Amino acid sequence: QVAALEGGRLDLGPIGGWTKTNAETLKQNKPQLVVIRTSNNVNDNILVNFKRPPFTDGRVRRAISLALDRSAYIQGPRQGDSIPGGAMLPRPEGLWGLPPAELAKLPGTGDPAKQKAEAQKLLAEAGFGPNNPLKVVVSTRTLAIYVDVASWMVDQLKQVGLDATLEQIETGVWHPKMTRRDFQVALNLTGIGIDDPDANFSENFKCGSPRNYSDYCSEEIDRLIAEQSQILDTSKRRKLVQEIDKKLQLDGARPILGWNAQWTVMWPHVKNF
Repeated sequence: QVAALEGGRLDLGPIGGWTKTNAETLKQNKPQLVVIRTSNNVNDNILVNFKRPPFTDGRVRRAISLALDRSAYIQGPRQGDSIPGGAMLPRPEGLWGLPPAELAKLPGTGDPAKQKAEAQKLLAEAGFGPNNPLKVVVSTRTLAIYVDVASWMVDQLKQVGLDATLEQIETGVWHPKMTRRDFQVALNLTGIGIDDPDANFSENFKCGSPRNYSDYCSEEIDRLIAEQSQILDTSKRRKLVQEIDKKLQLDGARPILGWNAQWTVMWPHVKNF
């Protein structure tokens, strides 16, 4: 495909799924090409086991989220191929996600030094420090797209004083292990079928959902999930969805690192794709 585009031997239609680097290389070789950022509606998220102490303590969960610098995640393991966001995919790729001004208020999105200092303070309040570091096993699948981010995550947690180690799990064992809640903290990727709050919230955040691997449970959130589903006015529904999203991120329900981005490359004569 690259050779065809560079040599002009084949007039291909739109080609999706490129990384940012590959798309930019094609653009340099053929300046007339059009490059559009899209998303496959998959997010990188952190599973924190709500049933296993000390992760039952909200201070510990918040400290973990604060320690993970979202900007460093995008530029580091994802190499620019990620979109900042909360529980719902943000615009322009999505319809329901939090706007940048609201994202900037979430844990892990502020000044990295201040965020990590706050994380250390919370851990100290929870009884953990240099003389009593919290030992954390970060589990993930043995696939590069998982391991790259999980390895970065281990380093970030160590920077706030956690004794973090990486556990790589074979794919055949991964989902049963998550279903049994046999983990402390995990780096996970979640694909949402369609960009709709019902598809996402009901599966990943409602009390008792088999795919709610963190076992997060809030009667208030369940009530709000049902309420937003019944609102016919899109703007009103979006407002409530974004309130739910903020609550989920602040509760540490399933902290989102970002949404995977991909780039589509096409010739300028392709219209309305």
